[in-house]
Formats: sequence, structure tokens, C-alpha cells
Amino acid sequence: MLAVRTQSIVPPMSTTVQHSIDAKREVYFREQQETVYRNTDKLFVPCLIIQWLFGVLIAVWVTPRTWVGEQSETHPHVWAALFLGALIAAFPIVLAWRMPGQAATRHSIAIAQMLAGSLLIHLTGGRIETHFHVFGSLAFLSFYRDWRVLATASFVVVADHFLRGILWPESIYGVINASVWRTMEHAGWVVVEDIFLFFAIRQAHQEMRRMAGKKAALEALNDEVESRVIMRTRELAASEERFRMLSSTAPVGIFQTDADGNCFYTNQRWTEISGLSEQESLGMNWSKAILLEDRERVLKEWQNATQGGREYLCEYRMLWPNNEQRWVLARAKAMFSAQGDFIGHVGTAEDITFRKHHETEIAQARDSALESVRLKSEFLANVSHEIRTPMNAVIGMIGLLLDTSLTPQQRKFATTVHKSAETLLTLLNDILDFSKIEAGKLTFEVDDFDLQETVENTLDLLADSAHAKNLELIGFLKPGTPRYLRGDPGRLRQVLVNLIHNAIKFTEQGEVVLSVSLESSDGADQLIRFEVTDTGIGIDSETQAKLFQAFTQADGSGTRKYGGTGLGLAISRRLVELMNGRIGIRSALGEGSTFWFTACMEIASPPFACNRIDQASLAGLRVLTVDDNVTNATMLHHQLENWGMRDSHALHADEAMRLLHAAVAAGDPFRLAILDMQMPDVSGLTLACRIQADKTLADTRLIMLTSLGARLDPRSLREAGILECLLKPVKQARLFECIARVFNDLSDSKNAAGTWKDLEVLPAKPHNLQILVAEDNPVNQKVVLFLLKKLGYIAHIAADGLEVLAALKRTCYDIIFMDCQMPEMDGYEATRCIREQELLSPSRTYIVALTANSMNGDREKCIEAGMDDYLPKPLRQDDLVAAIQRYVDGRG
Repeated sequence: MLAVRTQSIVPPMSTTVQHSIDAKREVYFREQQETVYRNTDKLFVPCLIIQWLFGVLIAVWVTPRTWVGEQSETHPHVWAALFLGALIAAFPIVLAWRMPGQAATRHSIAIAQMLAGSLLIHLTGGRIETHFHVFGSLAFLSFYRDWRVLATASFVVVADHFLRGILWPESIYGVINASVWRTMEHAGWVVVEDIFLFFAIRQAHQEMRRMAGKKAALEALNDEVESRVIMRTRELAASEERFRMLSSTAPVGIFQTDADGNCFYTNQRWTEISGLSEQESLGMNWSKAILLEDRERVLKEWQNATQGGREYLCEYRMLWPNNEQRWVLARAKAMFSAQGDFIGHVGTAEDITFRKHHETEIAQARDSALESVRLKSEFLANVSHEIRTPMNAVIGMIGLLLDTSLTPQQRKFATTVHKSAETLLTLLNDILDFSKIEAGKLTFEVDDFDLQETVENTLDLLADSAHAKNLELIGFLKPGTPRYLRGDPGRLRQVLVNLIHNAIKFTEQGEVVLSVSLESSDGADQLIRFEVTDTGIGIDSETQAKLFQAFTQADGSGTRKYGGTGLGLAISRRLVELMNGRIGIRSALGEGSTFWFTACMEIASPPFACNRIDQASLAGLRVLTVDDNVTNATMLHHQLENWGMRDSHALHADEAMRLLHAAVAAGDPFRLAILDMQMPDVSGLTLACRIQADKTLADTRLIMLTSLGARLDPRSLREAGILECLLKPVKQARLFECIARVFNDLSDSKNAAGTWKDLEVLPAKPHNLQILVAEDNPVNQKVVLFLLKKLGYIAHIAADGLEVLAALKRTCYDIIFMDCQMPEMDGYEATRCIREQELLSPSRTYIVALTANSMNGDREKCIEAGMDDYLPKPLRQDDLVAAIQRYVDGRG
């Protein structure tokens, strides 16, 4: 048990310490052996004397006299016992007295003990009983715990038995004749006892070494403990001295209290802060220096901290004897005993008067700055509103004027005025957005949306301006990019429109490419990366450094060829930051530019994603894409690869024909060819005619991609074998539906109505309606206007509820598409005002709510406000058509 306890107490020892313990163990073992030797020597001194006397008594009792005839005399055995026994015992007794513990003494005692036994055997005439004296003597000699002593004694016994057994067997065995085997028998029993005694001595040695080891280990542990106690005492003394020094020179006041909250220690700095002496600070007297207005609050908080054993943090004012007020920040940490009992607090007090005065100054400056920003924002909003009101009339009237019969010159003039008004409206929208951001009033909606649909709709908005400059406008999602996300698609679209519009504006030839990829993923949070690359004029490094600042433009020339407010990129930067992303640019002068930004969004909820399942897979279909634009071909490759199709690419017509024929010869023909209309040398239409005329390629079906729109003749396309024709930029969903129709025989005459809808000129307005769109977001404005324009309607714009009310005073609108969240006056309030005004009028305006809120109860909230219909964002053309049709049906 002691060894186990020692191991649990003693820490791991070094090799040097272990060697020291081993050395001490040997020393202690030798010391213990020496003690055993000395004690055993002392034990044998009386034993030898007693044996001598016993031998004399036996001799006197057994053979006191010897007779020679009638005469007798003392038997020689008596004299032998008396003198020979004394001689045998005397020498070892002297050695035990003069040289105790020595090896010579031990061996002398062993020899004397065996000789004394031999004398007793002789005196008794070899009686068997006295032979046991030999075995007892060996047992007594084992007390030395030295096998060498047993060896000496055993040798004397065997030699005595051997010699006397030959010369005088009657003396040793009590018989006249004795064989050598009898001597061997006696020697054998002696050896047997020696073996047992040897193992006993060995075990005793092990126990002695074990005890010596324990003693050495305990001594080492004791030395270590004493050393540590001394070192710890020194450390505590040094720590106490250091605490006194630190406490006396600390820049903060230090105090300590008991469990009842009474102070029993303070340092010098505390007295300087509180204005109290050390004696005056003890107990609860320190509270008397607290300003009367703060005292009740401070004491209540201190009482709660002491009663609950909690930490304490409080700011209060102290009143010095000279009536000067000082602000103090007091902190206290609760202390607990080893048993978990609360025993008091130790804390600090800091003079924060200067900080309080500084905070007051900063708060005043902040309030002044916020008031300045508020006034500026109000001014910008008011100016924007006052300018937008007449601008709304200008745009509205010009729109009405364009609906009338005009001469070509008049239409040209009116169109110029309309475009200029739209440009001015864009400028106002930028200023209003910037003022919202500066005032911190910009809001974000959170909704599930389709990223691919958002990207494609954004490209649709800007496709006309790109095609007007003969630019390729391309957009695609790279493989692995999540499609269904949760965020604000409107703000995302606003940033994309700004960047793509700038790219188109500064690019005279080539392409503008929007690529979307997944930069990183952390559970539900997805960091999406957007890159807008153009082949435009590029931007020098000096301009790049300040490009995202307000009122800064890449076109800083005096001629101002490109125009603009310089706010678009600044607004985009702030929007991206609000989406927990970053924005940047890579560009070189004359080498085009790449604007990039990231946005952090979540994965859409499962019901949203599950409801958007693509059509049946066309995996394995072999497709040839023919396009001289490598970027556009790459985009098509990614789309086709995502659907599991096998695609190849040709840059021109000759390469396309070679690949088509090679595929037929290999027995694996291309079943579909997607042709670009605008290619150098040989156009897509000419290539289609070649394929149509080649009988070996009769199984290859053709789809045309073009940016020419309605300028193509559908009859010419049909004659060239074109089954479908899509406008660039191509939407992924539209392309898949188109391929599915081609290979499901949906391009025949009975489905012709849906086959060429991208090329057909929009019909005239189905209904003569006056439409007003109330929407403050410029991108959403463009979306709604674009959708209405595709349906054949021209609508007017109002940026908030106040503009809606002003527009109704000028024009009687049939339908108002009302955004619910707008500045100044939102859609709900505007609707209530309209319904109140209509109480005195027989007419009623049909109001359709536009909102990103699609939770349970949102529709009811809109209807309760007086709206007639409800359309959730993102707005779809089919939903818009259905809403207009519901109004028409109701009016009919």
C-alpha cells in the first residue's frame, strides 16, 4: 500500500533523481544488513555461553566418573566439556565483543556453533536427539541472512561427520563401525535444510531491499516536498511583496470585500479616486462618497451582487470633499472557496471622468452628424420627389403622344425627348437610392428565388441595348452553382444591371459575359461569385483605385462621351456589402474589364426547390454547336453538359460540315446542330441550307440562335430546315424546352403557335388600358415595364404613394400595379387614400399589389387595405397576363 501511495504522490522523476534513490537504497540495505549482523552476533554470545554450560551439565550428568577397577576419577568428558567447550566459545565471544558485525565474527560463530554441536553429540555418545542441535544451529545462523555463513557451518558439519565417521564412528554415530553412506545421509539432510534456508534468506534480502527502496523514495519525496515548500514559501513571499507593490502603484483603485459586502482592504489609488482615507473606506462607509442621486441605485445593485454571489459592474458619480464630481467605473469579481461557497468580492475602481466628458462630446457630434445626414436625405428626397412629379407628366404625355399618328420627323423628336426623360429619370433614381443608403433606410427583402431565372431576366432587360451595338451578351451558371437560393433577387438584379449596363456602355465591339459560380459553401450559407467581363476600353489602375467612390467615373474626359452620374458603382458597392460580399475589378487600358462581386445567400427552402424540377432528361444526345464566339460556345457546352448531352463545337461552317460527315462515317451522327446566325464568311442560315441539302445529314435537326429578332423571316428559316429559333441571350430553361420540343415532335404545324413566338412581332394591344406602375426600385420598374411592353402595353411610373396620388389627379388610370413597400408613402397607405377619394366618385381604380411577401396572411393584408388583386415577386409574365385578364373579365 505504501508503494502504491508513493507512486501516486511522487511526480515523474528524472534519471538523476532515480539514480540517487537507487544509490540510497543500497546504502540503506547495507546499513540494515550491518544492523542484522550486529544484532545476531549479540544474540549468539549468550547462546554460546549457555551451550558451554549445558555441555558441562550433560557431561557431569551422563558420565561424571570413570572407573578403573575399584578406583574412579572425573570422566574425561567432563574436562572436555569444561575446557574444550570453553575454548570453542571463547574466541567467537571475544570477536563478537571486539568486532561485531564483521564477516570473521560471523564465520567464527558459525564454526563454534557447529563444533559445540559436535561436542554435544560426542558427549551423548552419538544420540540422535543431539544431532538436531546441528539443524537448529543452522536455523539460528540463518538469522544473519547471509548464505555464506550457512556454507561455512555446513562445511564444518560435513567435515566433522566424515572424519569422525571414519576415525571414531562411535563418537558421532554411537556405533563401532559406520559406512560412508551414513555420513552422506547426514550431509544430505544438512543440504536440504540449507536449500530451504537459502530461499528464506533470499526472500528476506528482497524484503530488506524493498524496505530500503521505500525509505529512499520517501526520503526523496520528503526532500522534494520540503524543497517545494521552501520554493513555494519564497514565491508566496515574493508574490505578496509584488502584490503590495503593484497594489500601491496600480493606476486603478483595488478593493476587497467579505461575503456581506463590507470592504476590508483598499489600495492607495482607491483613496485618491474616492477622496476617502483608507479607514473611511472600510465597511460600507465608502457609499457615503457616492452622489446622492446615484447612491440608491448603486447600493441596490451592490446588494444584489453580494446576495447572489454575482459579478458587479456599475458606473456612478462620487462627490469629493471639495464638491467636485468624479465618474467612477467599478468592477468586482465574485470569489468562491474550494467548497463552492461565496466568500466575497475583489474589484477595481477606475476614474472615467475624462472618458465621460469625451463620450458626451462624441455623442453631440454624432447627433449633429446624424441630423445633417437626415436633413440631406430629406432634401434629396424632396428634390427628387418635386422633380419626378413633372417628369412623370413629361414621360406620360410623351408616351401618349407616341401612341398617336405622327410624321416620321415628329416621332423622331418625340422619341428623343422620351429617351432624354428616361435618362433623367435614371439619374433621379440613382440619387434617391444613394440618399437611402446614406440615411440607412435601404431595406432588403428575403425570399426564395431562382438564381438562373434572375440572371436570365436581367440579361433580357439589357439584350436590346447590347444587340443595338452588335455585342454578344452571354450569361451562364457554372457547374456546381446552386440554383435555388434565399435572398433579395431585386437588389441582386440591381447590381447586375449596373455592372452589365456599364459593360455594354463602354464596349464598342466584342462581347459582354456574365458568369456565376460557387466560391465557397458553409452549410446552408453559399458565397456566390458573379463576374461581368467585357472587351471594352478598359480602365487604368489610377482610376480603378477610386472607381467605387460616389460621383467617380471611368470616363473622366472633358468630352464626356459615355455620360452617367458616377453613382452606379458606389450604390453597387454598398448593396454588395449589405449582402455580406465584396466587389472589385480586374482591368487594363485597352484590354477590357472584369467586374466581380460576391454575395452570401442561403439555400432555398425545400418546397421552393422541389417545385422546380426540369423536364425529362435528354442524356446521351449528341449535339454540335456552331459559333465563332468561343465564350458563347463555352456557355452552351456547360448547359448541354449539365443535361448529360455529348457536345462538340465548330468555329465556322466548313469545320461544322467536316465534323457532321465524320460523325456519320463513324456511325455516331449528330442528332442536333445549334447554329449561330451571325458568323463571318458563311452565316448560320447558309450553313443550315447546306445541311438541309445534304441527304446524308437528314437526321440532324437544326436550332438557330440569333440576336436579329423580328428582322428574320420565319419562312426563310423553315425553308432552311430550322425547327426552332431563339433570341440571344439564350435562357437555359428556354433552350431545354426548345430541344425537348424538337425531339418530341412538337414543332409540327399543330403546335406552330408556340414554335416561333420569339420571332413573331408582338400583336397590337388587346385592350386599351391606362396602366400606372408604382415602384421605387429602378430595376423592378424596368422589369414591369418590359413585361408590359411585351404584352403591348405602355405604362407610366410612380416612385412612391405620393406620386401615385398626384398621377391620379392628372390621369384616370384603369389599373395600378402597386408596390407595397415604398418610401414617403407605402402602397397600403396610398391604397387607403385612393379608396377614400373614390367614395365621392362613381369610378374605381383596379389596384394590384406587388410584394415580395408571400407568407400566410400577406394576401389578406393587401385585400384589407383595399387592393383588388395580389401578385408575388418575382413577377412572372403569365401572372401579369392573368391579373390583367381578371380585371378585363370583371369590367366586362
